Parts: sequence; C-alpha cells; structure tokens
Amino acid sequence: MKTVKINAKGLACPQPVVLSKKALAEIESGEVVVCVDNETARNNIKRMAENEGCTVNVKDGCDGFELQITKVSLSEVSRGLVAEKKVVEETIIYLFDADFIGNNRELGKVLVNGFLNAITSLPKRKSKIIFISNGVKLTIKGSYVLDTLSKLKHSGFEILICGTCLDFFKIREKVQIGTVSNALEIMETLTNAGKIIKF
Repeated sequence: MKTVKINAKGLACPQPVVLSKKALAEIESGEVVVCVDNETARNNIKRMAENEGCTVNVKDGCDGFELQITKVSLSEVSRGLVAEKKVVEETIIYLFDADFIGNNRELGKVLVNGFLNAITSLPKRKSKIIFISNGVKLTIKGSYVLDTLSKLKHSGFEILICGTCLDFFKIREKVQIGTVSNALEIMETLTNAGKIIKF
C-alpha cells in the first residue's frame, strides 16, 4: 500500500487542504499522512477526506496533529469491500456576505432575521448556509440571529464560516455556531451547488 507524507505545518489556509486533496487524487489507493500544527487545518483536512470517502485517524504527533488518511480504490468499492459513496443530492446554498441586507442597517437586520426564519418553513431538502466577509459576524457571540441559526442547525442545515474572514476581523474565538471552513471547501460547495441564493 502506497504511503504519501505531507508536512503542512506553518502553511496558510487553504494550502494544507489543497496539498492533502492533491495527494489523494494522485493515488488510486493507499495512505496519506499529513502533519499540521493547528486545529483548523486538522478539522478542514479531516472533513475533506471523509467527504471524499476516505477513513481518517487523527493523533497527536509531529509537534501538532498527524492525520492518517486511508483511500481505497474504485475497484475495491465495486467489489463491495467498502460501502459505496452516497449519491449527492442537489444542494441549495444560502450565501451571506454582510451582517445586514440592503442599504439601511436597521431594516437590513430585520430582513436577515426574517429570511433566515423563512428558510425553516421551506420544503426540506439538502441546504447549506455560508458566511463570508462581514457575514461571518452573524455567527459570533452577541449576534442578533444566533437563536435562528441554532434552529436551522438543529433542523439539519450545515453552516460554513470563512476562517480567513474570522481571522481578518480577529473574531475566531467568538464563534458560537457553525463550522469554521476554508476557501477550498467553500468554493467546492458553491461550485457543486444546484442553486445559490445570495443575500
């Protein structure tokens, strides 16, 4: 079984994920071992690999975290040695790039809360909510829509937050809900979406 080792310590987001994804794409089956030095990179790589149908074992090591990612070949999948990957249902993405809608801040806050609440009343289907730029402020402590976002998360909506944006505003530690994500995952999610609704 082929083993590829990657040292992604000290690399800026989303490079650790990009390198890991590239290594997985270059092998038919085998193991990719990745060393990272922070929890965000660890979580992003683990999520990416699992979405690719790989198994991931995470342990402390290499002055940070070591991820052992195991990939099986398509021939093994077809022979029934591993479970087949689920068929991906078409996804709707709700994209927020500001912490209010429109030109009037007070009205815009009412609109954000109203639209988020309205989403819960729509027919159930696979949907995700992505926050980028100033929109990430809607997910932090003190946000006026935390209760609504909590309802959405508990009803099955995945919430992705731009980690680079959080770091720019120095508010990463204030996040209350959602998954801190990266540029690669967000771009893949947008690219593969059946429909994107931007607010």
